[in-house]
Amino acid sequence: MVSSITLTNTLEYIQALWIATHQMGLPIALWRLPETQEIQGIIDLSGQPQKTVIDLEELHSGFAVSPFINPEADQSLFIHADIHFTLEQDPSTETYIFSDKNLPLNDPILQIRKENFYQTLENILQTRNYSSVISSRTSYQTQDADQAIFEDMVSKAIREMEEGKFQKVVLSRTITVPIKEDTNIIQTYFKLTQSYPLAFVSLISIPEHGTWMGASPEVIISTNKQKIFRTIALAGTQPYEPGVPLSEVMWKQKEIEEQALVSRYIINCFKKIRLREFEEEGPKTVVAGNLLHLRTDLTVDMQATQFPQLGTVMLRLLHPTSAVCGTPKEPAMDFISNHEPHNREFYSGFLGPVNIDGESHLFVNLRCTQWLSNRVIFYAGAGITTGSIPEREWRETELKTQTMRKIVGV
Repeated sequence: MVSSITLTNTLEYIQALWIATHQMGLPIALWRLPETQEIQGIIDLSGQPQKTVIDLEELHSGFAVSPFINPEADQSLFIHADIHFTLEQDPSTETYIFSDKNLPLNDPILQIRKENFYQTLENILQTRNYSSVISSRTSYQTQDADQAIFEDMVSKAIREMEEGKFQKVVLSRTITVPIKEDTNIIQTYFKLTQSYPLAFVSLISIPEHGTWMGASPEVIISTNKQKIFRTIALAGTQPYEPGVPLSEVMWKQKEIEEQALVSRYIINCFKKIRLREFEEEGPKTVVAGNLLHLRTDLTVDMQATQFPQLGTVMLRLLHPTSAVCGTPKEPAMDFISNHEPHNREFYSGFLGPVNIDGESHLFVNLRCTQWLSNRVIFYAGAGITTGSIPEREWRETELKTQTMRKIVGV
């Protein structure tokens, strides 16, 4: 099915599609890759995502979501692409081309469910009953750390690093805000795609796991049709000042050292699997919304190195990356578990499409929000080293939520 629809009708259509999945209790994932105009989406007609290890060589087309804590790698959720659709914007107009990929369904039960789904969608469109559905999840126990609590946590981390227990730890906090009655989650998602053109922008909803939206600048692993593997080392943060050339941006020693730790962590993972043939570019300054970061790109030709399983192997080695956990991983993880007053769940895990059109693109779940039926939870973190100043780290977490809060309107 291919049709051309205006921007207004697109919002209504996707809103109706979103409502239909909630009425039928189906997992759904929407995403847009960095520097592209195409929004993609999949729906799992089984009603329950598969809990599995993410093996890029074994899984069919779908969307992966992993929690931050996943030590055996077997707690990832996989949303099957029983329905796969795309929305491609015509750059010269406000028109979108909607395409249903019409994937073959060998299971007759799934075929019946697909027919029922589109009938439900048609009923919603005919009645124009676009009542706001945000999330099936109504509760989540979290504790928002105020400035004093967060800065005390940072100070404790600095003391332990000075004692030699670890070199770096990434500490996060949450901000919980009531949702306005007229909040439309689909409109919010489209605003997010416009505000973060260089990020991976996603919106997922999974029964029992809730609704998550985010705009991540950080690839954890990517493999394309040309069999090129890619990952990045992203760290260091400062406000973005439009008009200042990126080549003239200055970085403090703390941010340079923090980014270098992340790069070394990835290269050490290459060394563990005896991979020496990789290309390294950077670090360079990049823009992510209202912030600047330091980024190093690392690429590998999987055909030339005869390493077709590299994506799966590196995903297991990298998660959680030092950019969201710390260095060394184990003591940093212990400090996070013992001191953060909230459960990260999917924040700083990874997510993204797997084997969609022959490519897989998984991103660290940053700049993300968790949506409940009546409130939204913002997540933000900061990399802590011995050069950190607690008040500045607090301000960094504030900066990281500013754009998202403006978009949500809270």
